[in-house]
Amino acid sequence: MAIKIVTDSTCDLPRNLAEELRVSIVPLKVLFGEEVYRDGIDLSNAEFYAKMAQHKELPTTAQVNPGEFSAEFLKHLENGDEIIGIFISAKLSGTYSSAVIAKESLAGKGSIYLVDSKSATIGLGMLVIQAARMAREGKSAQEIVRWLENARERIIFYGIINNLENLKKGGRLSSTAALAGNLLGIKPIITLQDGAVTVAGKARGQKKAYCRILEEAQSKTNLDQKMVCIAHAAAPAELLEFKQKLLEKCKPQELIEFEIGSVIGTHTGAGCIGFCCLE
Repeated sequence: MAIKIVTDSTCDLPRNLAEELRVSIVPLKVLFGEEVYRDGIDLSNAEFYAKMAQHKELPTTAQVNPGEFSAEFLKHLENGDEIIGIFISAKLSGTYSSAVIAKESLAGKGSIYLVDSKSATIGLGMLVIQAARMAREGKSAQEIVRWLENARERIIFYGIINNLENLKKGGRLSSTAALAGNLLGIKPIITLQDGAVTVAGKARGQKKAYCRILEEAQSKTNLDQKMVCIAHAAAPAELLEFKQKLLEKCKPQELIEFEIGSVIGTHTGAGCIGFCCLE
């Protein structure tokens, strides 16, 4: 009996890493009017951001439905696998709730463990990577779930947003918080608190924002000899600049680069830079 890690596409896991770790990714959807695209499948990230820039209205996103999860879970249960499902924060999407409904519909057919990551994109991705590696090392499902439930409370997560309008329009951030963040020349810094998006601070200019989040992270933990995940939303040059700044200040054991996909990118907008590690 093997342990199968199942997650959703908001983990933004690099394709080669997902294949190497044999992680199963169930896609959410992004909608431009009547046009429906599966996150990470039907549109490349470059195509998505180009399309979003051309549209006046913000695209919408749709969670994974219970039927899609039931089909995915059943496939692995019939293979004799135990399933650990790790999903985007329940405060950001109904995807976790759909997984719970699917699990209940498959009662008695096998072992399914579900974890609300209380995170998204690189925060979720980091948990998925570690869980898959633990499964490879022979850890039990119960051991992995216990580790996940502890680790999700220790995630240090920051995002530098070019503009909070997308988060406000998508209902992930209040108009008041968005207005406070969208000051001229100011780069808002967001974080996740108990699974919800909140503004952590602001910095004048991108370089000061880089320094600010690295200082915040280093005040909470030693970044040397740690796994660190960084990400960008259609901003490779900015990510390279941030990476160089990061490597000037610390020597991570492992540095993994992500691209923020269409579902998370709908809410963050293009230009977002993300940082994540464990406290």
